[in-house]
Amino acid sequence: MPAHSVSEMSKVNSSVLSRSQIEEFIERGFTIVRDAFSRKTAEQVRARIWEEIHLSPDDPSGWTKATVHLKKNLEGAPFSDVFTPRVYGAFDDVMGPERWKRTTHLGWWPVAFPGFDSPPWTVPTEGWHIDGSFFHHHLTSPEQGLLPIFLFSDIGPGDGGTALSEGSHEITARILADAEPIGHSMDELSARVLAHPRSRASVIEATGNAGDVVLIHPFLLHARSPNTGNKVRFICNPAFALKQPLNLDRLDDAQYSPVERAIVRALRDRKPVITPRTAAVSER
Repeated sequence: MPAHSVSEMSKVNSSVLSRSQIEEFIERGFTIVRDAFSRKTAEQVRARIWEEIHLSPDDPSGWTKATVHLKKNLEGAPFSDVFTPRVYGAFDDVMGPERWKRTTHLGWWPVAFPGFDSPPWTVPTEGWHIDGSFFHHHLTSPEQGLLPIFLFSDIGPGDGGTALSEGSHEITARILADAEPIGHSMDELSARVLAHPRSRASVIEATGNAGDVVLIHPFLLHARSPNTGNKVRFICNPAFALKQPLNLDRLDDAQYSPVERAIVRALRDRKPVITPRTAAVSER
């Protein structure tokens, strides 16, 4: 596989993300789109989630669990309103235009309450994983092209922002390359990545404001984070599938998506080149 610098591989026609954001996504495994949807939409979504979990923002006495996990796909307004042209444009920028399946599926809603973990915030010691329990993982699997986190509340340091192990997507890529053609289950893959001595060399909290979206590479190791703050954290974290398996052997460098480029970069000193699989894409 030929070697490419990040700057060489960042020559992409983006509609929303800057070149530095694309380079950040390739190198660190994530970047943040600010003001991807409106704060008004975020407020309306929060109001609906409060109704769904049968709790009140004005009655903390009912907050008896650290996390309430609403496992329900909520459709229609205001949930569909988060899919703005800016959100879709950012998705195109990292997955490639017309290469991913458009949907308004937002996944499940882990609502994290304060008062159960005391500050200061510390790196989680458990729960680290690579997403994807619904398919068997291969280097070019299309089932997850991107893992965005939609922020529906302001999340500052210590407020329960998802813990991200920056750069760990490269470890995952190398482990999956070594596992071809057998691949790994989600649990097997997560355990192998976590066992790497540098799997959590640099951990950050995914912080931001209501209306921001964190774009996460599907190979990135991450974990639920303790809410040591004083406000309720609202997020959702769906996965978006690709129409075809990843292609890590394109003839033209400009045709690589940033998701693919990050993997090519991780495997730049490895041969032979991994060619696309003809795997079926799972529907979600």
